[in-house]
Amino acid sequence: MEPSFSRIDKPFTDYEVTPFFKYETVEDVEASRRERRPVVKTIELCELRIAGEKNYRPIVPADSIWQVQAGQPITYAERFGAEYRQFKTGATQSGSGTPLQELAPYGISQSQISLCRALQVYSIEAVHSLEGASLKALGVVGNELKRMASLWMADQARGGEAADQMAAMKRQIEELKAKLATQAVVESAVADVAFEATEAAESAFAHMSDDELRAFVKERSGGVLRGNHSRETLLRMAEEA
Repeated sequence: MEPSFSRIDKPFTDYEVTPFFKYETVEDVEASRRERRPVVKTIELCELRIAGEKNYRPIVPADSIWQVQAGQPITYAERFGAEYRQFKTGATQSGSGTPLQELAPYGISQSQISLCRALQVYSIEAVHSLEGASLKALGVVGNELKRMASLWMADQARGGEAADQMAAMKRQIEELKAKLATQAVVESAVADVAFEATEAAESAFAHMSDDELRAFVKERSGGVLRGNHSRETLLRMAEEA
């Protein structure tokens, strides 16, 4: 007989749903009628495990249409692409979200984790998304578990802000380094120009004798040049004159 599939009316969020893909062998009714003998076929199914719904597991063909977006049909296999790829490669199918074990620092117990799994709640994000009847299904610990999940989500948000601040500080440091590097290049260029100017000035007087240098300095300074100066001193005085 043909398998019966579920009709999905409620648009569940990703964290509310944990998909589980599987093969199932069913009778191919048309082929059986045509060949007048039982003919079977293997199809791919997607079982949707809804957080907080212990007995509700809708099953749909993996290639059936979940939604049509911008004129493009989206199948359940495409919607849950990561889990579908795990199924096709034979890997363990793991739902999206953060494992409930990460709530251990916030006080969750192993029995509470087991209770969540029994109600098809597999992630912290799924706990955080529970509302109404789905939250009440967790019983007396429901509000406490949601409080833990909310605290975890808030800490993650603060961690994200801290990471953003660190990234901004790193950018500022890199910008400062770039500015300092530019300043160093400018200072080096100024020093090179000054050095070249000094060398040019020295070369301008290099051809002069010591007597010519003394006469030049005396003429420029308008005074008497006293003392016995070395050639290096005379060259410097000529440059400054």
